[in-house]
Amino acid sequence: MTEQTLRIDSDRCQGHAICYLLAPDLFAVDDEGRGSVTRAAMESDDDRAQAAVAIDRCPERAISLRSA
Repeated sequence: MTEQTLRIDSDRCQGHAICYLLAPDLFAVDDEGRGSVTRAAMESDDDRAQAAVAIDRCPERAISLRSA
């Protein structure tokens, strides 16, 4: 399986904190709700599933999962 890396485009993120609410193991948020990735490498199927939900639910489409 190809290694994948989780990313947030900080220019697009508007601070809804939905990523953190859906996948707190993968994301953190600052005081304004803007997300950051805490674990970029997807190590399990559960990680990939949580990332997929966060990607799907981000209103700004600021989250991506890319092949390394």
